[in-house]
Order: sequence, then structure tokens, then C-alpha cells
Amino acid sequence: MKQGIGDLTMFSGLFAAICTLLYIKLSFNVIKLRKSHQVGIGDAGHKDLQSSIRAHANFIEYTPLAVILVFTLEYQLIGELLLIPLAVLFLVGRLLHAKALYTANLKLRVAGMGCTFLSLIAMALINIYLYFI
Repeated sequence: MKQGIGDLTMFSGLFAAICTLLYIKLSFNVIKLRKSHQVGIGDAGHKDLQSSIRAHANFIEYTPLAVILVFTLEYQLIGELLLIPLAVLFLVGRLLHAKALYTANLKLRVAGMGCTFLSLIAMALINIYLYFI
């Protein structure tokens, strides 16, 4: 694959697009439950709607940081052998976390947050390191 900011095929664009599609899927889940429960605002006490709203909100709370970190690492030519696994780890974490909220599975939720935090911390530390070298 090509690398670098001057190329037309940047991994960060693909990563951002995948994140966007996942976000829209989570949005549709909320919309579907709002419609079935006839709830316009809030969750009206429906546990499944509460979980869906939190999965959606939690995704958007972490994803902008990941997209920015992936882009800045790619811009600094970090290399796909390091960049892609970290981005995939983030996506796996977000998927596990969302699944955990829908199924009330605490172990899966912890695993999802672990993957999310590990990927974000690693990308942040690499960016800090690259600034000082």
C-alpha cells in the first residue's frame, strides 16, 4: 500500500470511513428502538434503548481521538505494520464494547474498553515519542 500525506490512498481515510459506517449503524439501532418504543427523546425507562443510546454515545466519545491519532501517525509516516494493528485493535474494542452493552456482558465490556484504551494509549505515546525524536 502507498504511504504518506501526498498519496491519494491513505489508511486514515479508510479508518475514518469504517468508523463513520459503524457510527451510522449504531445510530440506526437507536432509531429503530425509538420507533418501536415510540420514544422521541430519552429512553422512557426502556433498558434496551438505554443500552443502545450508551453504545452510540460511547462510540462517538472515543472515536474522534482515534481518527486524529491514526491520521497524525500516518502523516508522520509511522508505517502500516504498526499503524494498522493499532487501528484494528481500536475497532475491535469498540465493537466488543457495543456488543457488551447490547447483551449486558460485563466481561466483554471490560475487554472492549481494554482494547480501546490500549490502542489509544499506544497511539498517543507513539505520537509523543515522535515529537521528541
